[in-house]
Amino acid sequence: FDGIYNFQGKNDVKEVEIPEGFSKIGDLTFSGCTLLKKIVIPNSITQIGKSAFSGCTSLVNVLIPNSVVKIENSAFVDCKSLRNIS
Repeated sequence: FDGIYNFQGKNDVKEVEIPEGFSKIGDLTFSGCTLLKKIVIPNSITQIGKSAFSGCTSLVNVLIPNSVVKIENSAFVDCKSLRNIS
């Protein structure tokens, strides 16, 4: 997250809980993780990068904490199962 970790295209990632202390989810971090169903975003996150979750076709619900003040372009593009962002 913060550009240190990159899960792009990892099809074995089904659930992720980002630890407290990271301030952003970098560009393309989870792009193409087609089996990702659950993401837990902590209150320390303030920014979600470009295409961070693009192509996460199994992602259904996303809870974005109030700490997030910026969501970049295409952060959730092609998330075909996404029904709820709150």
